[in-house]
Amino acid sequence: MLCPDAWGWLSISAKALVNPREATKSEAGGRYEQGTAMKTVRVWYTDFWPDFKPEDLFLLEGRSGDVEVVLDPKSPDVLFYSCFDTVHRTYDCVRVFYTGENVRPDFNVCDYGIGFDHMSFGDRYLRHPFYLEDLALAEQVRDRAPVDARLVEGRGFCTFIYSNGRADPVRDGFFHHLSRHRPVNSMGRHLRNDDSFARMTGLKPVPAKLKVMGDFNFAIAFENSGTPGYTTEKIFHAFAARCIPIYWGNPLVALDFNPRAFVNRHDFPDDDSCIAHVMELARDPQRMVAMLNEPVFAEGNDPSLRRQQLADFINHIFHQAPEEARRRTRYGYAPVYVRRNEPRQRSWFSKLNMKRKAWRKAMRSR
Repeated sequence: MLCPDAWGWLSISAKALVNPREATKSEAGGRYEQGTAMKTVRVWYTDFWPDFKPEDLFLLEGRSGDVEVVLDPKSPDVLFYSCFDTVHRTYDCVRVFYTGENVRPDFNVCDYGIGFDHMSFGDRYLRHPFYLEDLALAEQVRDRAPVDARLVEGRGFCTFIYSNGRADPVRDGFFHHLSRHRPVNSMGRHLRNDDSFARMTGLKPVPAKLKVMGDFNFAIAFENSGTPGYTTEKIFHAFAARCIPIYWGNPLVALDFNPRAFVNRHDFPDDDSCIAHVMELARDPQRMVAMLNEPVFAEGNDPSLRRQQLADFINHIFHQAPEEARRRTRYGYAPVYVRRNEPRQRSWFSKLNMKRKAWRKAMRSR
């Protein structure tokens, strides 16, 4: 039996996700049957970030027009899940793992994975980094008009916008090091010295972030951790705000973005040499303008192509019958491995006993 989804409170009308055309459902519980006008696929989402809303997930934007998506938290054909909980283990259906964090899909647990790593695994894996979450914005950034020296001459030096203080120490270290040469405006919750971002009203978080970043020529765009392939929105948001990113994180980032359009900390032996290069650029408006007018994306990394690759990946899953789409094996040692590595579930008595001990400890400390 499937247990209720942890995000059951997110139940919404499926109309937000389905094709507006009338669908012809099969008589077998809405499942697909050969010869029907539409294929109905029951999907659900779990283990995503706390403020996640299914209608905001971009993964299904390019699905085929002959697929109707119906939200079903109890008996989905396909479950999309991420890394923030373990509720996905309670669903015995086709599982598709998606991550915006620096973790890998476990193909013993999922049938398909969407992540950051440069790897190939048949039809089971797609590299689709988190910076591609907003493909419409990516296409706008690709097609934008050039700028001139007036833009850089009227802006501040550099910005740093982060809320997570648990990142690799290299990020905070670079911020402090650069700040000794010239003040850096830190506008996130972490290391804040400028409340411009916090005071903004009337805009959603990302547009607000891009607006305040647009007042600066440079942006520190360091990932929270460094791994080959792990490119997030950090560098992309700097590009979208028309800043010059100062980047660290993915040593293969030049496969995603044009190396002539940003400062890559990985190209320098230490912070000092990288900062010397940044300060040299800051004194030369023409060089900054030249960088700002470079194509943003690396050759071969066109957002429209990535949009089609994602659509093909999802449509391939949806156009198979649920049992045919399954890739995990039910036999051999694999199920034993999965069971042995499942998170331990505490009984209600164990949880009650823990609460009792915590209460007694609190009483003794008074």
